[in-house]
Amino acid sequence: MAERAPRRDPHGSVERDVLVRYLDAWTATVLRSQRGGTYVECGDFAADAFRVFGEFADRLEDHHLDVVVVGRAAPRPVPAGLGVRTVDALEDVEVSGPMLAHLSGVGSWPASLARGKAHEVVLTSPEPGEHRERLRAAGLGCVVAVDLVAEDGGTHVLAFATADSRHLATFKNELWAVDEFAGIRYRDPRDPEGTLVDISLTPQLLPLRRALLTEVARRGRSTVAELQRFTLLETIYRAEDTVGALTAAVAAGEVTRDPEKGRLTSRTVVSI
Repeated sequence: MAERAPRRDPHGSVERDVLVRYLDAWTATVLRSQRGGTYVECGDFAADAFRVFGEFADRLEDHHLDVVVVGRAAPRPVPAGLGVRTVDALEDVEVSGPMLAHLSGVGSWPASLARGKAHEVVLTSPEPGEHRERLRAAGLGCVVAVDLVAEDGGTHVLAFATADSRHLATFKNELWAVDEFAGIRYRDPRDPEGTLVDISLTPQLLPLRRALLTEVARRGRSTVAELQRFTLLETIYRAEDTVGALTAAVAAGEVTRDPEKGRLTSRTVVSI
């Protein structure tokens, strides 16, 4: 009897797709800068990263882009123009310029890794924890954490942290654009209802609607622009999802708006 091929880990599939999508955007940004950048891989996706970098082969020779592989040998072949080195542990990583670090299944990591100009972190863990709080405490103020929930209930946490809200917006766009892998749904760790949401470019917005109602109640009144900022920084959703959630809340009579008619704009005021 032929042996069955091992079943792919759905958590790892989503992690890989999100990372590769964001790494493509990050590399394009780095190669437009004179400062260059460094990618730190502490996981199993160095070969995937090399494939991304290989797509920029015509630009690598004229720019400074390095890769640091932690705890294992670097894959071969290495794209021409890419600087590669290996270190034994995360504590050995020293980067002064722009950096994106991928930490997969890492129980602990040095806070110094996140303390640097233009440093960013993609972190995954099978264990729940204060990942969001720790990343913010390390100096990265724009953070999203999302639970990846499999059909059997197994959950991994995927987090991204940056000091640039524009990069957070880019990451969230990639988060919702991944293939709809069977067996994985998203959950906002801060959603008290723990609602599971299918991966989609047009996701279910009920958890966001509840979060916005709570925020408006706390503030008393808010502009749509303020609530879009809240959505970006405090939920798993994109800023542009805010209008859809608020439109449903207005239609249900859960909030009022000023002006009462017309489309919701950034200046529209929403009140309980």
